[in-house]
Amino acid sequence: MNNRARIVLGKYALTYDDEGVPADTYTPAKGRPRLFHLMRYEDLGPALVYVGITWLLHALSMSNDALWGFSIFGGWWPVVLGVGCLAIILRRWHAPTCAAVMAFTGIVLLLIGSTGGFFLIFECIFTLVLLGGQRTSKLTEHGALVLTLLLAVGMYFVTGSAGISVTLGLAATLTLVMPAQWAANVRHARELASSEAKTAAAVTEAAAARAAAQDAEHERLMTLERSVMAREVHDVLSARLSAIALQSGAALNAPQNTALNDRAMEQIRAQSVQGIEELRTMIRLLHDGVPLEPAGTLADVPALIQTYSGTGLNITYNNHLAPRDVIAHALVQATLYLSINEVLINFSKHAPDGELTMELARLDDSVHFTASNTVKDTHDGSRTMQGTGTGLRSMRARATEMGGFFDSATENNRFTLCVQLPIQGGLSTDASDSVAENNKGLPLARRKAPQ
Repeated sequence: MNNRARIVLGKYALTYDDEGVPADTYTPAKGRPRLFHLMRYEDLGPALVYVGITWLLHALSMSNDALWGFSIFGGWWPVVLGVGCLAIILRRWHAPTCAAVMAFTGIVLLLIGSTGGFFLIFECIFTLVLLGGQRTSKLTEHGALVLTLLLAVGMYFVTGSAGISVTLGLAATLTLVMPAQWAANVRHARELASSEAKTAAAVTEAAAARAAAQDAEHERLMTLERSVMAREVHDVLSARLSAIALQSGAALNAPQNTALNDRAMEQIRAQSVQGIEELRTMIRLLHDGVPLEPAGTLADVPALIQTYSGTGLNITYNNHLAPRDVIAHALVQATLYLSINEVLINFSKHAPDGELTMELARLDDSVHFTASNTVKDTHDGSRTMQGTGTGLRSMRARATEMGGFFDSATENNRFTLCVQLPIQGGLSTDASDSVAENNKGLPLARRKAPQ
């Protein structure tokens, strides 16, 4: 099978055959007559020059003598020469065939006494070395040298004349060896140009691939950054605005309770000031890239719960961590604080008439936080625990980043969630994935944390 590949450079193209060597071809311009698709301008010039020189030599009677009685065909030399020159013009179409025609017509011209045969044999060797395959080119190049030596040596043995042998050797060198070397140099230059073109194309393609990879990585990082910022904005705004809404609602429901109203207004002001400060911190992060401080600690949880329970919500919080269970990792404490805060926000929004139970305990080398509350069915059969799920997704993302585990479920009109984090923090995501796989199908209370 002959596999061919093409590299197009402008209007020219290099076609590679199964031997991996370029055979020069031409990509014609659109609109040219079909007949001219098979020829090249640089081949038309030599053909016309050979016709002119041969005609001039015949006009000056500078032709050879016919051999072996071929003189009777001497008048046919213009036709034979025309066929050979046409093969020169069309040699880009199929080099071996055209070279064979050149060789045949060149020998015929020499037999009938026309010096134009030397030109056609010259072009035959030039065509095979330049446009043939790798094997054909090498064989022709070496064969021209061997044939030249054989002709010179053979003539000496036939005639015994060194002068005639040297003369024939020089003529054979000009006719056979010189076109072979000339074409080999041109071929080598074209192969080098083709190699450089392929290298440049490969470099360009690699650069484009790198640019595409960098764009994709940049887009991925931007998406990740947007997700983180959206999560932080959600936590800041939802926490503060939910607390403000609860406090203002409590004050509106008891307009005659001056003490409750004063306490509510103080809480509203404190929440507003703290929310503004947190927003300023986030804005400084966007401008300066300063990392955010951890959102809170476990010591801040009682005050956070008091903010919601003070408005009349039924909240039970049990911290079973022993005094020795010190959680030194600030990000672990911040993640637990934000998880408790998100639970309180969702409870105040979706099930304020129910009862919320939260527990915090140690399980092996992890801290285990669970929360549950009742979910009432509405008259149309839907659950009251509805929302966009942004807060739950944030809790899951934080737990995963810390190497922990998060899950939530609604069963028997009760919503339950579980967050498990390594006490020291920093476990790999693979560990949390392994725990998630092992915990499938188990009740939340019986699930184990990452080791």
